[in-house]
Amino acid sequence: MTRSRRATREERRRQELDERRARRRGRRGEPQRSRLLPLSLGALALGVVAVAVFIVVTAPPAAVELREPTAPSAYTLADGQALGRADAPVTIEIYSDFQCPACGTLARTIKPLLMRDYVDTGEVRLVYRDFAFLGPESVDAAVAARCAASENRFWQFHDYLFANQQGENRGAFSRPRLEAMGEAVGLDADTQRACIADPAVRQEVTDERAAAAELQINSTPTLVIDDEQRIQGVPDYASLQAAIEARLAQSRAER
Repeated sequence: MTRSRRATREERRRQELDERRARRRGRRGEPQRSRLLPLSLGALALGVVAVAVFIVVTAPPAAVELREPTAPSAYTLADGQALGRADAPVTIEIYSDFQCPACGTLARTIKPLLMRDYVDTGEVRLVYRDFAFLGPESVDAAVAARCAASENRFWQFHDYLFANQQGENRGAFSRPRLEAMGEAVGLDADTQRACIADPAVRQEVTDERAAAAELQINSTPTLVIDDEQRIQGVPDYASLQAAIEARLAQSRAER
């Protein structure tokens, strides 16, 4: 083999080698689209999901919608769970459950008439008694009402509870709704929360129901007039008036 042929062959080899190196350098400079692009899109999707979850978790809770009582009263004669003058000649105890539909009817229809005709005149004193037996929301509502009584807002809270009945244990008296009712009647939010969480207040509700059971009261509403006469259910107002007038007449005769 001559030197000229050998030189030509070596030149071709060097040329091929240079071309291969150039091609390798060109491939190194190309963007890795096949790997980086799917990873970038996946990261972007995860970021969008994370932001959406953050928005859902941190979004403020929906405002609680409450029905206002139809005939709210000023309750200038309120004294805790009692309503009326302490020396009134007739006392009517009302054994009730805030989830009881008939109790709601009594509160919305009969109580305003009693207020107008007898409580505001100083002749009758009403006393609310807890007989919370229809489930956990009955107890929760009774506890919250007692907490309202500690700020002398029991009867206003009582009216809100009966205006917002929605069946038994279906969330009508959930903690957020009870707190919203407290705000509506002007309770201090921190004081109310601490009171509702107090087991001693819950025990008071339980104890009053037990005391009613010992008196053989077993339904709501039950009205007890001067510890003598009992009326179960929602009475006809004329009949209730007759019973009150009889007690008032007896009281006047005993003076």
